[in-house]
Amino acid sequence: MREALERAQALRWEGRPQDAASELRKALATTDDRCELLYLLWDCQFVLGDRAAAFETLLEAKGLAEGPMVARIAVAEASWLMSEGEHARAVRQLESIETDDDAVRAYALSVRGVCEAFLGDVDRGIATLEDARTAAHRSGSIRELTRAVGNLTYVLGSAGRHERSARIGKEALTRLRIQGLAPTFSAVIRYNLATSLLALGRWRELDALDVPDAVPGNKAARILLCKAEAAALRGRDPDDLIEEAEKTFDGPDALFAAQCAHTRAVAARAKGQHRAAVELCREAVDDPPEALTHGEVLRLCAEGLGAAHDLQTAAGRVTRLDDPRATEQELLARLPVPRGQEDEVWRRVAFAEAGRDSWREIAAEWDRLKMPYQAAYARTRCGEPEALRHADRAAHRLGALPLTRMIARTARRQRIPLLHEDKPRLGTLTPREREVLELLGWGRTNKEIASELVLSVRTVGLHVSHVLAKLGAGNRSEAARIARDQT
Repeated sequence: MREALERAQALRWEGRPQDAASELRKALATTDDRCELLYLLWDCQFVLGDRAAAFETLLEAKGLAEGPMVARIAVAEASWLMSEGEHARAVRQLESIETDDDAVRAYALSVRGVCEAFLGDVDRGIATLEDARTAAHRSGSIRELTRAVGNLTYVLGSAGRHERSARIGKEALTRLRIQGLAPTFSAVIRYNLATSLLALGRWRELDALDVPDAVPGNKAARILLCKAEAAALRGRDPDDLIEEAEKTFDGPDALFAAQCAHTRAVAARAKGQHRAAVELCREAVDDPPEALTHGEVLRLCAEGLGAAHDLQTAAGRVTRLDDPRATEQELLARLPVPRGQEDEVWRRVAFAEAGRDSWREIAAEWDRLKMPYQAAYARTRCGEPEALRHADRAAHRLGALPLTRMIARTARRQRIPLLHEDKPRLGTLTPREREVLELLGWGRTNKEIASELVLSVRTVGLHVSHVLAKLGAGNRSEAARIARDQT
């Protein structure tokens, strides 16, 4: 049994939890000494995202635990409760545990710190997680040290303290690389770093964040979703990244599906597919998985409400919602209680999309959290001249192309000059694109333009897309108006 356990541990620390789990199952079939094998199997199953099987394995190990394993498995059970959002129960579980083992104590403090933060005392939770780092250093356990850092960066990010989270995460990755352990132990830290880089608008750093093969599929997929969202916000097609993320799961995963719905909704809005974005968000929050955090639900509701607003105000031939008021009420009713400063702002965003809060105040809140894209978006929604100019400068710095177009449309509607912008010039169009634009101005459909210019409908569609992009127009009517203004 001991040799099998050591082989499985070696595989687990090499970043091969699937192989480790196979080794453990073989050993469990031939021995009665099962507790430590089951404990490691629970860890492998949890890392692989097989939550139901992991919990069953943990309960079996608990029934067999003796001596030092009792405390270790009790902490693991508290960790499970934490992952299910049962923070108060997890804390009660931890209060009954006594141990002199620094590694087990570090594990317990890591779990307790997260629970304290999500029970409302973020500063206390952060202090507890710093104690966990100290205990882990004292124990010499790399596993517990990375767990403490992973939980600390998670709490900091969830509290909107992304700069500190990113700094600690990057420092930890550097240390792990020096020790040659980065692929094996860095999964949670990499994911937390990815979410903070996304929030901070440091999208080039996010692009450069590698995802080693040793990173478990569930974490790799979520890092890829962060990269996909950053791509969408810059006007790039994120579909390949989303598909790559989906391929890391062998079967359906409700939690990942809900998280993926948010990324797809962001991408749909960036492409002007507002109705699709609304439906993605509505479906995801209709019956969300229990493990979906309050912050994730808030973002889904805010994204859906924003897309509904876009849909109702869009020009051109757009199919609007049958009952926009009912959709608005449905999404507002799904808003959970915020758990942290960033959650509070997302809740305000949701109400602002429904016309019930101040975009100017929300922009100031995003500034305090150092989230530049969200601040620029709020200023765009605010629509005041100086707010729009501020948003325009920020959007250009970020390379957020869909947002810059949204700002330009708002400014044109309100006749607000954006001080640095160059007006779109018809001279950037090819001769064929100018012909297409002229016919657009006459209200021709793509089919009618194709017939008049002897082109395929598909080719005309491509020409129309190029015209809209070059003129920074949101739709056909706006492109025709730009043309009229400059001729």
